[in-house]
Amino acid sequence: MNLRFSLSIVCCMATLAVSSWALAQESNETTKPDKKVVYPQREQPLSEVTADTTWLAGSHIRTTGGDLTMGEAKVGFSRRFVIDPKIDLSAGLKYSLREIDAPDSARLPESLHTLSLDLGAVYHVDKRLTLGVRVSPGVGSDFKGFSAGDVRVPVAVHANFQASRSLSLIGGVAYTGMNHSYPVMPVLGLLYIPSEQWVFALGFPRTGVVYKPDRKTDLYVGAEFAGGEYQLHDPPVGANVVSYRDYRAVAGVDLRVLPFAKMGIAGGYAFARKFVFYDGNRNDINLDGAPFGRVALTFTW
Repeated sequence: MNLRFSLSIVCCMATLAVSSWALAQESNETTKPDKKVVYPQREQPLSEVTADTTWLAGSHIRTTGGDLTMGEAKVGFSRRFVIDPKIDLSAGLKYSLREIDAPDSARLPESLHTLSLDLGAVYHVDKRLTLGVRVSPGVGSDFKGFSAGDVRVPVAVHANFQASRSLSLIGGVAYTGMNHSYPVMPVLGLLYIPSEQWVFALGFPRTGVVYKPDRKTDLYVGAEFAGGEYQLHDPPVGANVVSYRDYRAVAGVDLRVLPFAKMGIAGGYAFARKFVFYDGNRNDINLDGAPFGRVALTFTW
């Protein structure tokens, strides 16, 4: 991946680390929820800053030939507001970058971006049932222009039912904001915590197992679906909309390096990779699978 991408990620993470350190000095220690494969529980920090970057190794372009490499970066900030014992509200801002290095013959955009607000509300009906809604208005495009098609407003609603002390069930539906690919997706999950060391989460679009050998370490394996849909403003690409998708097997470790900071290191393999084009006259692009590595930082207070 090119030097500009790598430097931008390093600078972004450094900036987040410095600002979060200062804020955390004035805050009480909080307990972060388990790995992302685990669905949110009631005990959460009030504020959270996240930054992660993923590098996907070069893979062959089956359709046009040549090799493609890809880098991904995500940063976000969220703040939770406890209105009363039954109602939580949250607000945040998220940005993601997908940078693509491919031969000219592939006619792919060099970068794809999303920028969105993240607004949520949770209502605790009782100790066993929780209802939630999340709205994330934003834009997704190559950022080479702007049109109404750039705007997307994903909406998700869900219910979380605590069936027993160790078992939780979650169900709902999400409008993804992707008008062409997967506009509606189910939110399904089963969370089983038989002991303090083990967490089993079976669901869609993310599933996995977490093992906690101690209070500062989470080891996990899982599977996840990745993708997005973007408006294009570059005529040589030959389409107005592109969707990228893949499926990933991943394993990694989360380490609590400070009372308010956690670092994650993970790796895995992405397969069934594909670019799908809409509102144009060109073929889709299929890619071979590729290994990937991921580094993440999370700050809570």
